[in-house]
Amino acid sequence: MEAVIKSFTPCIIKNARSIYINGHEVSDLIQIGRLSIIKAVNMFDINKSKSAASYIKNSIVKNFYYLMRGTIKKVSCCSLNSINDEGQELIDTIASEESLEEKVLEEEEKAALKKAVDKLPEKYRDVILWFYIENKTLSQYSKEKGIPYRTVKQRKDKALEKLKDMLKER
Repeated sequence: MEAVIKSFTPCIIKNARSIYINGHEVSDLIQIGRLSIIKAVNMFDINKSKSAASYIKNSIVKNFYYLMRGTIKKVSCCSLNSINDEGQELIDTIASEESLEEKVLEEEEKAALKKAVDKLPEKYRDVILWFYIENKTLSQYSKEKGIPYRTVKQRKDKALEKLKDMLKER
């Protein structure tokens, strides 16, 4: 029995480390895995199965799953508003994808950009608003205002250059 347990110990350790069962440490799970081997060896019937190794391995895995199912059924609290051992709500311990600092910086950048656009001379501001805010093409602007396309393109490029300089000063 000792030799069988020793040969399956790596399998037990691998499975014990790959699962989490509330209230059980890895060492507890390893011990449960060893007990699963003893139980499997005692229950193995050579007439029903040819491979004892497969039977024992499946017994280990299935006993861990059975233990997990039993633990899950016992859990009475599944709310993110429940309090953990440190006195915090579970919802507060979940890492957020959003960063408050990034949001604040983004808002500051938007405000600075809006101020810079407002400071542009009207002919440049109109082209920027038309192209970036209204999402219309420069050729549409050119036709509507009766200005050559090349001039509109130069205004847009000049406006972007001015905005870049203004934002660098900030």
